[in-house]
Amino acid sequence: MLYLWMPEANGVWQWSKGENWVQASSLEQLIQDIKPFQGEEAVVFFPSREVQILQQNLTKQQYKQLGVEGVKYLLEEFVILPIDQMKIFSHFNQPDLVSVLGIAHANVLTMQHSLSLIPIKIISLLPDFLILPIPLPNQTVLANVHGRLLVRENEWKGNSIDDLALYLEFENPERNYFYTGLTDEQVESLFAISTTDRREAFSYQFKEIKQAKSHPYNVLPKAKSENTGLSGYWKACIAVFVVLLLVQFSYDLLRYVKLKNIGNQTADLAINQYKTWFGANGQVTEQDLKNQFQGRLNANQSANTQAIQLLSRVGPILMQQHIIANQVNYESSILNMTLQAKSSDVLQALVQQLNQQGFKAELGNVQTQGANVVGLVKIQ
Repeated sequence: MLYLWMPEANGVWQWSKGENWVQASSLEQLIQDIKPFQGEEAVVFFPSREVQILQQNLTKQQYKQLGVEGVKYLLEEFVILPIDQMKIFSHFNQPDLVSVLGIAHANVLTMQHSLSLIPIKIISLLPDFLILPIPLPNQTVLANVHGRLLVRENEWKGNSIDDLALYLEFENPERNYFYTGLTDEQVESLFAISTTDRREAFSYQFKEIKQAKSHPYNVLPKAKSENTGLSGYWKACIAVFVVLLLVQFSYDLLRYVKLKNIGNQTADLAINQYKTWFGANGQVTEQDLKNQFQGRLNANQSANTQAIQLLSRVGPILMQQHIIANQVNYESSILNMTLQAKSSDVLQALVQQLNQQGFKAELGNVQTQGANVVGLVKIQ
C-alpha cells in the first residue's frame, strides 16, 4: 500500500510504503518518485487542522436515537460554517464515547482536485494525526515528524498544532506524555508542565493502517455518495413506476374478473338457448345439427307450400263474398283467419260454402265492429 502525506501551506509532500517517510520537494518531484507505483491503491493523509473533532459521552441507545442527522448538530456550536456546508462523520466507542469529526465540504473538494494530478488510485483520505501510534489511557502522544508537530490524545482524537506551549497550558497536568522528535524549545515546554514519571521518549516508526478504506474518518466521498442526488431521483422514479404498475395490475385484474363473469353469463345463456332449441340431449355433433336443421327446413318448406295452396283456394271465395282478411296465421296445418264482413250471416254463409267445397271450416267468436262484424274462421 502507498501512503501520501499532504503538506501544510508551502510545505513538502511525503510518501511511504509503510516504513519511513520520504520527502519530495514538489508535487512534480512526488509524481516522479512514486512513478514505479503508478496505478496502485493509496491512502492520503491531510493536515488535521482542517477538521474539528468533538468527543461526548453518550450511551449507545442515545447515539442511535440521535441518528445521523442528530449527531451532526452536536458539532454546531464548535464550528463557524453552517452544518449543511460540512461533511460530518461519527464513531461510537464502547462503552459510552461518541467521536464526531467535521470538515468543510469545500476543503474536501480542493484536496480531491489537487490529488487528481497524481496517477494513483486513492481509497482513503484521513487526518494526519492517525500516523501516530494509539496512546494508552490517560496518555498523549506528541511527535515532531520532519518539522510538523502532531498530537494524538486517544484513538479517535488528535490534531496538528503550531505552539506546543500554548497547547499544554490547556491540558490536564495529570496526563502522561509519549513524545518523539521535539525541538529543544518544545522539550522545554513539555518538561515545564510534567514530571519525569509522566513523560517518556520513544523512536517514531510509521505503521500501516489496517482497513484504511473503511475507517470512520475517511472523508473521501464514496461513489454512492457522489451520486446521492441522482440515485435519489431514480429511486423516486422507480417508486412511482412501481405504484403505476400496481395500479395497472389491479385495474387489469378487476377487468379480467368482470369480463370472466360476463363470459360465464354468456356461456350460461348460450347453453340455455341450446337446450331451448335442441333439448337436453347432451352432445350434438355436426351431423346431428345438419340433420336437425334439414328436418326443420323441410318441415317449414312443406308448411309454407300447404299454406300457399290453401290460401290460393280460399282467397277467391273471400273476394266473391267481399270479405276482408285482417289477420292470417297458419300453424299445425290449420289456417286461422280474422275476417271482416257486413254481417254474421255473411260469415256463416262463407263457412257453409267452404265446407261444401271440401274444406273443414269452423266459425268462432263474432264481434261487432262499427257497421261491420269481425269473426275468427278456422280452415283445415
